[in-house]
Amino acid sequence: MPSARPITGETSLSGARETTFLIMVGLLPLHTVFLSAWISWKPYLIVVGGLAAWDLVDGWRQRRWPWHRRLSLAIALFLAILLIGWPPAQYLARFIRLYLALVIGGLVLLVTERSIRSTDVLDRMLRVVFWTGAAMGVTAVLITLVSTGVFGSSALDTVNNIPGIFRVAKPAYLEDGFIALTNWHQDPGYGAAWANLWLVLGLAAVARGVGTRRIWGDGAVLGGLMFAVVMAFSRTGWLTLLIGVPAAAVILAHRHWADGRFLARRIGAAVLVAAILVGGIWMVDRPDVGGDVGLEFSFRMTQGWNVLASISGLFAKSERFADAFDESEQRADVWPDYVRMFEEHPITGVGLSVGWQTESIGQEPHNLFLELLAETGLVGTFAFLMLIWVVLRRGRGAAGYVALLVAFLPFMTQTVLFEPTWWFAAGVLAAGASIRDSNHPVLA
Repeated sequence: MPSARPITGETSLSGARETTFLIMVGLLPLHTVFLSAWISWKPYLIVVGGLAAWDLVDGWRQRRWPWHRRLSLAIALFLAILLIGWPPAQYLARFIRLYLALVIGGLVLLVTERSIRSTDVLDRMLRVVFWTGAAMGVTAVLITLVSTGVFGSSALDTVNNIPGIFRVAKPAYLEDGFIALTNWHQDPGYGAAWANLWLVLGLAAVARGVGTRRIWGDGAVLGGLMFAVVMAFSRTGWLTLLIGVPAAAVILAHRHWADGRFLARRIGAAVLVAAILVGGIWMVDRPDVGGDVGLEFSFRMTQGWNVLASISGLFAKSERFADAFDESEQRADVWPDYVRMFEEHPITGVGLSVGWQTESIGQEPHNLFLELLAETGLVGTFAFLMLIWVVLRRGRGAAGYVALLVAFLPFMTQTVLFEPTWWFAAGVLAAGASIRDSNHPVLA
């Protein structure tokens, strides 16, 4: 497989530096394990800090800025504008925590962009994604067996109470019987977001020829990630899965990474594996212990029915779960609050995190642009869009396009701003300027 030439003027990175980057990639989805202090010291965060320090030392030795200058300036501008919304003292602690999350996100983007300088590094990264995705699929199955009561009523409490683990599954939405898989994250929706991102990058790895090179081996890994998305019971995750995987396959085929029929066979095998896993879990689900799989699917289907009823007006909503729904989950109720904040502070917003701490039920808006407009105003939103424009203008390469697409698909119903999913995807895309899609044989 021919190697692409590195970007002109960029010195090759040491093997140790590249290996450290790959360790970061493997740890990126792991958010349920951390040391709790003023901020959560997650494993990937420590490695990102080490990589950033490494790059800065390299830059000092070479008397040059280590990262891409325009990307660095765009990130710095965005972060600087957010400081305009410096909040009163009572809101300051959360503001600083969220601001630090964005600083870390910016570093993830920059160290990723610098690291992916040749097709060899890209292939190694995709291989790490593929096999960490396999691990995510295995843990998804094991945790779902626990959460559905196969190992008894106390097993889930035992797992969730292991020191250093926040939780691996979360009671949600209903007052009883609904336990959503969080897997490597503490939140089901973001757990599904990571599984979807790793799924499409895993598909890119398969197209690149760095998976198992066997249809059922590839199908098992990709199907395990599909299973993880399904059992998170996140509607956003489900929609991202349904839209993102076919879109990723089209992009990979269009960019000549693999033949369309080759990808269709792998995706078909993955769907079959996921269906078998879901069916198996349904069969072994113990009634009245842990989560009830039938109830969970029924509730989500009822919600879908009610959405269609509201949109069409052709039939009545179902009241089946009205008396069992947890009112604290009414997330869309806060949207008018965020619209009001933007109307009152359109230029600079109310300040990062202030919306979360002042609106009616203490919820984030679960909407990227409501978050940006209400809390950072027009100037912050413009700076964010400028950052995205710099990434897209520099970006090239199928892996980056499919990653950023899937990372941003949930923007209407998730606040993806603070999650490293899109920062990492943006780094992969921005680095793709040095990678030619046709630098490997088309798999068929």
